[in-house]
Amino acid sequence: MRVKINASMIQMGLRWLTSGLRDFNVILAEQRLTQSDMVWLSSLSTNQRQLNAVDALPVSLYRIHYNTLKVGRGYLDDEEFREIGNKMVMFMEFCHFSRVNKTSPILAVGLDDVGYRVFEAGSFDSRMMLVSRGGFSVGTRCNLRKLRMNLSSPDDQLRDVTTVLLGDLRYFLKPGVSGIGRIKDYPSTMPLDVVATELLQQKLQPKLVAQWTGLNADEVVRMKRSLLRDTPLVQSQSGRIQAPNKTLAESPLHSLLYLTVYRLLADNPLRRTNARAVVAAHREYLELCRAVGIEASDMISPSNGYQLSNAMKTGDITLTPCSKCKEINARYALKPGRCIWCNH
Repeated sequence: MRVKINASMIQMGLRWLTSGLRDFNVILAEQRLTQSDMVWLSSLSTNQRQLNAVDALPVSLYRIHYNTLKVGRGYLDDEEFREIGNKMVMFMEFCHFSRVNKTSPILAVGLDDVGYRVFEAGSFDSRMMLVSRGGFSVGTRCNLRKLRMNLSSPDDQLRDVTTVLLGDLRYFLKPGVSGIGRIKDYPSTMPLDVVATELLQQKLQPKLVAQWTGLNADEVVRMKRSLLRDTPLVQSQSGRIQAPNKTLAESPLHSLLYLTVYRLLADNPLRRTNARAVVAAHREYLELCRAVGIEASDMISPSNGYQLSNAMKTGDITLTPCSKCKEINARYALKPGRCIWCNH
């Protein structure tokens, strides 16, 4: 069963706003929440239907920020200890949300995996110092008013997940901001037959495995047959490998979500097709889809995910803001389609 976080975090933010307690006022002042955010969150708290919809999302509306992980050791007086302790409980809940749901922290809560590992693996004292001296705070990175908040529609829920993650992509692509692209491709020292076996186990079609590894296509087919004898579940997903522009035309929202996840995870995605990141991004994409109730038949296959990633590398498909509404779309360079957000 998936852990939820949005409703409780919204209620917490409203306590900060409405409580007369000094500790809560101090915590609120240190977060990256605008007055507009708080007004929206306040209105949401009175609409149970919409609150249920955002609570069901597999990503947090609040995203984690920090300034540094190099905080050293220090001492907190009693007042600081109480204030920092309250905040640390909140950040531990974000880590719990990512860990239990087995979602990458960059997707679940907007925290890069280095920051996540340092915080999660730290001692009580080191976590207190990170919260105190590291500038840990929460904020929103997308326009909350564009969320559809419609629990009865899996497509609307998937749009809301995509909106949140596109907010992260805009944030992390700003000059001077780091944290994305942590998954490096298979190393050149890794035997190609080992790489091929791993890709086949992740249900990529043999043709694409041969293309990426440079191995003989017939040899890869033989490897797949051998795997099928040992592990029947290795069977590639049925259906043809599509041209990426066809996948984009048929499934624009799914293509955009997959490519956003891939862009957040992959090292050098614009210079090479990062096969290891393709596998990771597709796995995360599937889990996000399942979490909001998307049917398996509507999801992009691993092989077509690979094709989309390859098209991003060649520049045939780009993540580009719409000229009218400014929202990011997956755009086919030779024949751009309509914006999925405003239909322009």
